[in-house]
Amino acid sequence: MTALIAIGSASERLTVTALPCSEQGVLVLRVLGAVDLATVGPLRKCLNKELSGLHRAVVLDCSGVTFLAVCGITLLLDIIDRAHAEGVTLRLVAQCRVVLRALEVTGMDGLIPRAATVAEAVAQCSI
Repeated sequence: MTALIAIGSASERLTVTALPCSEQGVLVLRVLGAVDLATVGPLRKCLNKELSGLHRAVVLDCSGVTFLAVCGITLLLDIIDRAHAEGVTLRLVAQCRVVLRALEVTGMDGLIPRAATVAEAVAQCSI
């Protein structure tokens, strides 16, 4: 595991970690913590860097997201567009109510392909 970013204090930290993946060309990024005004800028920079066409697919594991502000939803929309423009398959792993509810309320639940687990998302990327 490689930590890409760690923002905030120990109690209110957002981290993004690259996880090992057995599928060639698939990057798995685990996001842990709150996505809000204080963290969305560095998170955007990190995700844009990883979507630069170096990988054929990116799995964004948001199962550890504890808060998702509107700016985080906007970031997801931007990342969807960026992945599409770069020809990168994007999958979102989301099981927690915080993320699922935010996607539902904003109408984004049908815009981004989701999976319940990282393994399921990686399998979807290999199709």
